[in-house]
Amino acid sequence: MKTTIQFAGTKLLFLFVCLLSGFYSLAQEEGTSQTSSTSSHSSTTVAPADAAMWYTNPIVWVAGVAVLLLIIIFAARSGKGKVSNSEVSRTTTTTTTIKED
Repeated sequence: MKTTIQFAGTKLLFLFVCLLSGFYSLAQEEGTSQTSSTSSHSSTTVAPADAAMWYTNPIVWVAGVAVLLLIIIFAARSGKGKVSNSEVSRTTTTTTTIKED
């Protein structure tokens, strides 16, 4: 029981570290802003904004995390049913022969 709790704690700690690093990377600044005295403007478009930047949509990240959490929960619960329903029994028979002189 103790090892199961430690294993679950390790999984949760790993999940927390992954989520924390993901949030940290999303919280980074976009870049440094510089002011310039020139007033020229240029833009370049490679592909439509919706098709090229789907991974920047927060809804995609939330849905991905939700699906990942569901997979982890179902995987963790699938192993619990097999262990709790098992029964172990042990029978020991000893035979002793005594010789009288």
